Amino acid sequence: MVRTVMLAAVGAACLATGAGAAEQAGPYGHWRTPERGGLIEVSQCDGGQGRNELCGKILGGSGGGSAEERQDRNNKDPALRGRPLIGMYIFRGLKPAGGSWKGSIYNPNDGGTYAATVSLRSANVLEVKGCLVWPLCKTQVWAKVK
Repeated sequence: MVRTVMLAAVGAACLATGAGAAEQAGPYGHWRTPERGGLIEVSQCDGGQGRNELCGKILGGSGGGSAEERQDRNNKDPALRGRPLIGMYIFRGLKPAGGSWKGSIYNPNDGGTYAATVSLRSANVLEVKGCLVWPLCKTQVWAKVK
């Protein structure tokens, strides 16, 4: 099955209670992924027409690992398998779409790129959903790092 940088869906209670705080807080900042303790920086994309578009860059992960484990070794393009994961953008230019951002996300665990939806559910909860094709989707909940 598709291994993405996604996990379980956020419950309806979180959706209902988080809407007001989510609008005020914004998705920007550092977020911890549940898989391998990844640390992702979500920011507004630089330059050009990137206003209100999201970018997400890998800042780190747990365990450190060998030099090979810190490389993009699962990339489908053999020429890119030696590039470092730290500093890599897993998404760029996600566009606002009715309270969410949509675009594509790269998953270094399997080297795949998937259709993505990123939604701020509360000031401390970011929901990241990646789909091969609907309904083959996985959702992951990221926690805000303070």
